[in-house]
Amino acid sequence: MKKLGFTILAAAVLALPLCAQVATVRADIPFEFAVGHATVAPGQYVIRFLNGPVVQLVGHDSYYVQANPDELYASPQKPKLVFLRYGNQYFLSQIVTASTSRDFPVSRVEREMQKTAAAAGQIQTQIIVAAR
Repeated sequence: MKKLGFTILAAAVLALPLCAQVATVRADIPFEFAVGHATVAPGQYVIRFLNGPVVQLVGHDSYYVQANPDELYASPQKPKLVFLRYGNQYFLSQIVTASTSRDFPVSRVEREMQKTAAAAGQIQTQIIVAAR
């Protein structure tokens, strides 16, 4: 009987992180953009920071994207999404919540766009989309 009680207790303790509240932001993104290996349509999105470095974008479709680990803020920040634009292509660079942010690794396509823009003498533009 003690073994069964311990097993139930261990299962409950291990399940606690799964029930933890996930950081969520909402944003209306007016342009097509790339994140990870996906090209995402414009629209309204709910963005969730899942366990580990995974971010879920839910809109017309659902996307799971690998991000860098959280960066914690000492004082509250305004939620926002930061995009980098090269010509007419947008790349999601960072998502900021009130207490954390996650940066996205630069994809192969974005690296190529950086080189092309630099060779043409163009500069990248940072675009901020407010989130809630």
